[in-house]
Amino acid sequence: MLIDGKKISEEIKATLNGESASRRIKLAIVQVGEDEASKKFIERKIKFAEEIGIKTRVYNLPADITTNKLRQKMAEISHILENDGVILQLPLPARNATHSVAGGPEQIKTQYVLNGIIVKKDVDVLSSRAFGDFATGHSKILPPVVEAVKTIFEAYSIDFKNKNIVIVGAGRLVGKPVAVWLINNNATFSVVDKFTKDLTSFTKKADIIISGVGKKNLITPDMIRDGVVIIDVGDAAPEVAEKASLFTPAIGGLGPLTVAMVFKNLIELNK
Repeated sequence: MLIDGKKISEEIKATLNGESASRRIKLAIVQVGEDEASKKFIERKIKFAEEIGIKTRVYNLPADITTNKLRQKMAEISHILENDGVILQLPLPARNATHSVAGGPEQIKTQYVLNGIIVKKDVDVLSSRAFGDFATGHSKILPPVVEAVKTIFEAYSIDFKNKNIVIVGAGRLVGKPVAVWLINNNATFSVVDKFTKDLTSFTKKADIIISGVGKKNLITPDMIRDGVVIIDVGDAAPEVAEKASLFTPAIGGLGPLTVAMVFKNLIELNK
């Protein structure tokens, strides 16, 4: 059975539209470089914002900006009163290795830059302070992907606390925040990554797989058992849907839900 993330996001959109109607809220989106994939993600957010009456402003910064200048810019944007929420579109562009010589552009230190976002405007929960509040249970919002996963569990009545869960990947956008949330909810899980020697030995035993690597066809039908729940961002081959009891498709799965949760967080932080 395919998880209809788009349908759930539309239901959330209707709720958010009512909540944002009486407020004049603006989301600032910072894009570094001209990556086409990032542009598409930003366009989705802008479209969603327009449909619920939230304003947006995109700050386009050059790909060769230094870490210190980007951090300074993030802080400036965060302290503009009209910006009620701030997002740094990730991933940041990779620097050409040939430019790593002295005098060339440094590799951007992403976490240092994210820490320039003040907590009350950090809708992605990516700054160290905001993530720390989330990890210790003192945040009024959850990271968007965590809220999306939580919503799927609730919508499809999945009792995740009594299941064997495997998280594939420990990145800052999916694996790490989901792992922290599961710890806080006393769930049993394992985290595997590119250094794990036998990925299949973990996925074969899983009742639930949450994957956020972003590597196409990483998970294939022979790696899972019948009836598994798979929530991922495009790692699983389409054929796994035949064995899974629930499966998020590459299009209309976790993506639309995560975008919806960005704006849910924005409104919550501005109540």
